[in-house]
Amino acid sequence: MYEACFGLHSRPFASVPSVDQYFPGEAIETARQTLIRCIERAAGVGMVVGPSGTGKTLLCRMLAEHFRERLKVAMLCSGRLSTRRALLQAIRYELGQPYRGMDEGELRLALVDYLTLGEDCPAGMVLLVDEAHTLPVRLFEEVRMITNLVRDGQPRVRLVLAGGPLLEERLASPKLESFSQRLVARCYLEPLSRAETRQYVQAQIDGAGGQGSELFAKEACEAVYQATGGVPRLVNQVCDHALLLACAAGHGQVDASCVEEAWADLQQLPTPYTSEGGAGGAQGVVEFGGLDDAPADPGSPPASGEMAGHEQAPAPRLHMAPEGEQPAPELLERLEQIEQALAEVDEQFQPAGSIGPEAELVFDDSINPLDEEFQEEELVADRFVQAPEKTPAESAGDP
Repeated sequence: MYEACFGLHSRPFASVPSVDQYFPGEAIETARQTLIRCIERAAGVGMVVGPSGTGKTLLCRMLAEHFRERLKVAMLCSGRLSTRRALLQAIRYELGQPYRGMDEGELRLALVDYLTLGEDCPAGMVLLVDEAHTLPVRLFEEVRMITNLVRDGQPRVRLVLAGGPLLEERLASPKLESFSQRLVARCYLEPLSRAETRQYVQAQIDGAGGQGSELFAKEACEAVYQATGGVPRLVNQVCDHALLLACAAGHGQVDASCVEEAWADLQQLPTPYTSEGGAGGAQGVVEFGGLDDAPADPGSPPASGEMAGHEQAPAPRLHMAPEGEQPAPELLERLEQIEQALAEVDEQFQPAGSIGPEAELVFDDSINPLDEEFQEEELVADRFVQAPEKTPAESAGDP
């Protein structure tokens, strides 16, 4: 949209991670080199941890492009895999193998055969799991079992996990102790520094065919860093919107005010950041609304949006009186009306559970068997029962 306005042949700040626009920042480049060595040596499992927007997905794609010619690559970037069958299907889909109409056992055996017996995968596979912190514990165990596959003394699967800070906490669980022991590389991503942010912005413009130092001056790059904190995803959003605003205004250069306006449009802050007083101006006060909220002059003509012959009722406004000054009587009257309206609402309000059911079931009181009157016990002698024989001592005592 704005490429022709600034003489660019492509969009410099894409909304999705692109390998062609990779910027070798210190943190992400160190992680890339570490993981490349880990995969080439088949040393064990590699892990990448970083906040949102710091380049985890881009790093996984860089690793996939680096090893695609030598190894089979399966990159799981969708996350939210809840079953073993879904995990095995996703892996076979990435490998270009059949995955439909097969149960869990068939999928597992087919994957084992492909990795250990087939000639289509001579060097093994690189498994890249993005958003790994969303995996359940049972899927971590399934992935661990896949990494145990060996052929000719060499592991068939090289694994890299990428996720947020929660991933490291998940792997610290005692249930995943066996998995944690396989970790040989822990890499951490972080936002760009102030200098790296300026280099990144200007490098993206240069890569799109422009002059980064001229299009984004030092003050504009400083405003970008102040607004985004160096998070690459936010930098892309702000710079892309700033270029759009500068093109619409007919400016040949992006300045600090344009970046502040772009940041405010993205609704990351209530008001644009200003270098004099931070967010909200020199007083550090955040004001909402605009000049349209001011009451109109009684003698001024009606606005274009108002219909002739109809007066638009002004919206009720509540003004705070200065300390020590009594509020106006009309304000007190307005406050009493609001309190009365709230009281009426409270009387009519019925919380959940207080409304009776549509059909009410009524049961009679249960009969307590202990409350019944019982007749006294009557001893009845059975005349057919033979009396026990008396002993000689008892017989001698009879008269």
